[in-house]
Amino acid sequence: MTETTPRKPAWLQALLSLLVPGLGQAVGGAISRGIYIFLSVTILSGLAIFAAAQRPRYPDYTLSYHAYLRFIAESAALLVFLLAIYWLLKRYVLKGEFATNVAPAAFVGLTAVVLGVAAPAMIDTVLAPEEQKKLYALTALLTAFVVVAIWVWNIIDAARLQPGQRAPSMGTFYLLVIVGTLILGTRIVQINPEKAIREYKDTGVILSRIVWPWRVAFDYSESQLVAEAKIQAPCPPGSNPPPENQPKENGPWIVVTPTCGDLSTRDNKGKLTYGTLLTIRGGGFVPNKPVHIEWENPIGNAFTPRGVGPTDIEVGPDGTFTTQLYIPDVTIPSVAQGPQIHTLRVIQRGASKFTGKLSEEMKLALQAMLESIMMGLMATAVGIVLSVPLSFLAARNLMNAIHTTTQGFVGGVIGLVGGAYLGRRLGDLITPSFGGLEKAPVLTFVVYTILVLGGAILAYRLLSRALDAIAERLPAKVSLAVGVAGMALIGAGIGYALGIGYAHGILGITRGAEEALQAAPHTGLLGAAIMAVLGAYWALRLGTGSSIPIGRMIYTAVRLALNIGRSIEPLIWAIMGVIWVGPGPFAGFIALTIHSVAALGKLYSEAIESIDPGPIEALHATGATRLQTIVYAVVPQVMPPFTAFTLYRWDINVRMSTIIGLVGGGGIGFLLIQWIHQFQYEQAGLAVWLITITVATLDFISASIREKMV
Repeated sequence: MTETTPRKPAWLQALLSLLVPGLGQAVGGAISRGIYIFLSVTILSGLAIFAAAQRPRYPDYTLSYHAYLRFIAESAALLVFLLAIYWLLKRYVLKGEFATNVAPAAFVGLTAVVLGVAAPAMIDTVLAPEEQKKLYALTALLTAFVVVAIWVWNIIDAARLQPGQRAPSMGTFYLLVIVGTLILGTRIVQINPEKAIREYKDTGVILSRIVWPWRVAFDYSESQLVAEAKIQAPCPPGSNPPPENQPKENGPWIVVTPTCGDLSTRDNKGKLTYGTLLTIRGGGFVPNKPVHIEWENPIGNAFTPRGVGPTDIEVGPDGTFTTQLYIPDVTIPSVAQGPQIHTLRVIQRGASKFTGKLSEEMKLALQAMLESIMMGLMATAVGIVLSVPLSFLAARNLMNAIHTTTQGFVGGVIGLVGGAYLGRRLGDLITPSFGGLEKAPVLTFVVYTILVLGGAILAYRLLSRALDAIAERLPAKVSLAVGVAGMALIGAGIGYALGIGYAHGILGITRGAEEALQAAPHTGLLGAAIMAVLGAYWALRLGTGSSIPIGRMIYTAVRLALNIGRSIEPLIWAIMGVIWVGPGPFAGFIALTIHSVAALGKLYSEAIESIDPGPIEALHATGATRLQTIVYAVVPQVMPPFTAFTLYRWDINVRMSTIIGLVGGGGIGFLLIQWIHQFQYEQAGLAVWLITITVATLDFISASIREKMV
């Protein structure tokens, strides 16, 4: 007689889910469902404790943890109370189809209202006033309530889950997880609509200059009255500050006191700590007309100081004015030496006349915009040249058909390494004749590239075919022995490199650089021995009749390289380019080229993989070579998508060239970030307008070309 396992009661599953979220579902057979629930509750709780503790500079996670647990208890009590009322109303009061349909939505709304009203009291119950200053208590409370709601749903779900039947919907669970994530995201990202609305008026002047900056695009002839005063900042003890100006009988003048003080500073959150307060008196200006205050740092960059006092002052009827201004926050390089002398300049502009000539700022912006366009164009052109051959190596349908014997693989790898080494040695002999890297770096690089790559490819083909031919004429056991020895040698080389890498990469972290250096030879030999054994074992398993999918190996390696290059943003490549060749458009070109090669290589390879295999099979049947197959069966099919991808990439590169300038990659972005740092918002608006016009124009042109060619 066969015994049957009794079905687990639903109430037992509900009890288990009450103790551990998701446990009842897992016991009931829905293991994945239970894991999702458990991870959701755990992750939301962990993030809530972390986010709530971020209010002070030094988070108190212990306080956050205990407060969160108490919020869980309060939320559970409130939710159970509301659910009990909802159950009673639905059972005894709410009747009819309409009431039944509206009840869930009404319950959610009522819960939100009750929670909003009760939240302050719940927070006061858990945290003292001083403790509330150390936590984002509302975030912790709201997340705790969502977690409790998930927990309650999880208990009900476990009770309803029946083995062998379709599982209930998880829509409510997903909705609660999304709500909890949005609550935490709002806090972690520090979204503050109140601040944005309240302080919008302070940015109105700046935004108006950015939105309509065209006045600075042209030159105006104007007369202006200018007066200057020298200020030393910072002001170390024992310094000799600049002398104080004296009023003049004729012409504009300003007197600033003191002439030596401390700079204002900003913390990492942008909060400004004021420096020394300056008193500014001026005279000799045109009465009843405004004057503008400008600050020039020690290296000659002038800007309008913002947030440290009034910068536009109305002159009185007698031509004088008095105002106060804090010394602004100015970055002084760490390598700066000697007294840092700043210039405070007061300017009163007269009537201006439009000349019709482009301003220097407009000329600079146009030149930088041209740099950005050409940077994107050159990066796209070089990217095409480098990515096309890589795309064929990264196409699965072309590479899967390439196989070789064990002996051919051994000969190919040895030839690849040996040919590259011989090419390098030959380059060492040839390049000194024309000066080497010091006198002819480009020619030297080209010669080395041709010799190394050419030698590697040539030796790979020759040794692969030669060892294949020799293996065919040898007895089976001797041929197998050659393959085993060769694979062991290749494995030893790979293992030695991995062992050295392990010593410097892993041991260098855990034991320090000195011990890693001493251990490197030993780990290298150990890695060589292990990989040699594995290589020999693999060759024995393959035997003499099997083949190695060399095409799939090349495909995997090239795809991995393309994915790595594409996953690193051009902004990061630009930083590396700046470190490599210094700031400027060349660094931006390098960044865009690397990313273009990776992106186009992937897009091109996917286009090759999606072609019709019929023409390829037909050419194979006629005995065509691999090169003939590619030229006559693959290239005609991929030209339209290649053209579309190329134009699209050029569009992307032009847009990205405006961004990488922010980190020194040249182009309009470099100019834009300089103007923003100098508070020259009209000039920055000019750069933004040029970027917008250029990108829109190029997008229209590329779309028109794609429409005609694709």
